[in-house]
Amino acid sequence: MGGLTTCNDSVRTIRAYHRQGENSRSWLTRSSPEVEYYDPITFTEVDALQTGPNNDPLVVELAIGESVVTKILIDTGSSVNVIFKDVLIRMGVDLRLAEHNTLPLTSYVFDGDTVMTAGTIMLPIYVGGTMQCFNFAIVDKPIVYNVILGTPWLHRMKAVPSTYHQCVKFPTQRGIYTLHGDPLIARTCFIVERLLRNA
Repeated sequence: MGGLTTCNDSVRTIRAYHRQGENSRSWLTRSSPEVEYYDPITFTEVDALQTGPNNDPLVVELAIGESVVTKILIDTGSSVNVIFKDVLIRMGVDLRLAEHNTLPLTSYVFDGDTVMTAGTIMLPIYVGGTMQCFNFAIVDKPIVYNVILGTPWLHRMKAVPSTYHQCVKFPTQRGIYTLHGDPLIARTCFIVERLLRNA
């Protein structure tokens, strides 16, 4: 879903993005740059004990702005973070704070349709004793999820999700934090989505 957040759709910026990838690959042959070291992120069967056998998407709950938001889909295939306009209204967010730039989004979540965003907005996410602000594309088309967190959130948090273990883990100053999914909510969303699709 979405496109490259680091460049627009012009041929020039796409070529520049490609060259950047080639340059980042070449550093592997040189001396390694300074990096921060954290405990390794690992998953074990103990992580999966709470969920049992599943084929569910990873759906979590997070504090966003001044609200606790449920039904947040962690989507490794999305190159943008998405929040839906009706969710912002329920959160009491002043929509005048949004920037009114638009972009097309295409996704299986939108039944394969291309929808235009209604703008973008910056919101803080509080999790694991951390707070970071993230840019969200606003979509005025309600679906069963309230928010979709994609690679911008995953990469900045250095997070590793596992749908099998129904959790996402990321490093913090206090060690590796585990954010657990809610399989019951995930299955409810799946059922509602199927009912809406077949209606």
